[in-house]
This record gives sequence, C-alpha cells and structure tokens, in this order.
Amino acid sequence: MTTLAVPGATITYDVHGRGPALLLIPGGPADAAVFTHLRPLLAEDHTVVTYDPRGLSRSPLDGAPGPDTLRDHAEDVHRLLAEVGPADVLASSGGAITLLEHLRHHPSGVRTAVLHEPPVTRYLPAGALDGPDIPALFREQGLAAAFAAFMKVVGVDPAPPLDPRAEGNFAYFFGHLMPATGAYEPDLDALRATPARLVVAVGEESAALPVHQAALGLATALGVETEVFPGGHGGFDTDAEAFAARLREILKGC
Repeated sequence: MTTLAVPGATITYDVHGRGPALLLIPGGPADAAVFTHLRPLLAEDHTVVTYDPRGLSRSPLDGAPGPDTLRDHAEDVHRLLAEVGPADVLASSGGAITLLEHLRHHPSGVRTAVLHEPPVTRYLPAGALDGPDIPALFREQGLAAAFAAFMKVVGVDPAPPLDPRAEGNFAYFFGHLMPATGAYEPDLDALRATPARLVVAVGEESAALPVHQAALGLATALGVETEVFPGGHGGFDTDAEAFAARLREILKGC
C-alpha cells in the first residue's frame, strides 16, 4: 500500500505482481476492494495497480470537493500513471468515464484502454433516465432514500441495509461523482486521435442493462469493435477467472 499526495486529496494505491503494468479503475462508489478476486489472477504476469479514487475509502479529500469532480479524478489517473509508468488500463462502469476524460487530456501513457460498459448518457436507450433523479433525492431526502432508489435502479429491491462503513462512499458518489458522470459528454475527436488502443467491452450477461447499450453506442461512435467479456456488469468479480483470461487475450492482441 502506497499513498500519493495530490491537489485536494491523498490517493492510496496497491501494487501486486510483476510484469507489464496494468491499472484497474473501479466505478461508482466502489474502491480497490471490488477487484479482490481479479487482482491476484492478473498479478501472475502483470504488475497490477489498484486504488481507491479520491473521496472514497482510503483516499480522503483534504477539504471540500473541487468544482470539477470528473477532471479531478482523471488527473489522479494521470498522476498514478506517472508513478507506475505506461500501463494498460481496465476501467469499469463510471471508472471508464474517468478514463475517457483522462485520455482527452493526457493521450499518452496508456497502451490499451479497456472500457467496460461505460454509462455514457448520450448512448443510453430511450427511457433509461426515466427513474428518480438520485442526486436530487440525496440532496432533498438524504442518504437512505437515495441508496434505496439507486439499488432499485440496479435491480435490487428492496435494498439491503447500507453498511455504515460505506456511507461515506455513497454520500460522495451521490453528491458529486454520480452527477458528474451523468453529465459527461465524450470528446469523440480527441478519443479517435489518441495513440492508446481503445477497446469497448460489454458483458455477455448484461444485454438487458442500459449500460450495455450505452457501450455499444460508444463503440459505434468511435468506430471500434465491441469485445464481449464473461459475466455481466460486474463480471470482473463474479466471473473473475474467465474475465482475467479474456482480458489477457485482449491485451495480447495489441
């Protein structure tokens, strides 16, 4: 475990294994722990870097969040890559939005960018945004109401009790990261021009989810093929062995 002081926060990251560098970026309110099952499999032949994004778990903010949450998260990726060297990157869900923003400003330093079901709002299917405005619900009714609504959106209803240890993560997510991710508009010209190899990935079991359709739309807009990975939106956790094998196939195809 290593800490990195950055403007406005302290980022905690972990390095495991030996070989080419591979950075894993979690999405939503998740931290490095979401890759607990995947990380040791990849560390057999990679130097795997995982981290808690700013505002989450072991990466506390120094004060109030800045005015541009997504840019801050993207700049943190840039600073991490400066520490660990050029890397391949797997980014999940909202973490893939962070990676897209990073590539917009820092096109070098990433060899292959695997974007696993990024929820780019522009490409969500019709009706996908018809549910409650969860950040507004958080502001008006608090964490419990926002958490219950969020869990219903992701298919868990009724919501389980919120682990007190995760309250801070969800508060930061609902209050800052979720609205920034939802408002994100990709710079397609910059992305097409990036020297990084772009891979848009979807889960073989998530075809009914809006994020799956959003990923397909992004791939079409970028003019790249879509690669299918085992499992669903969280296949890196539920189907870790098969997911790791598929990721190796993709990375070796550079």
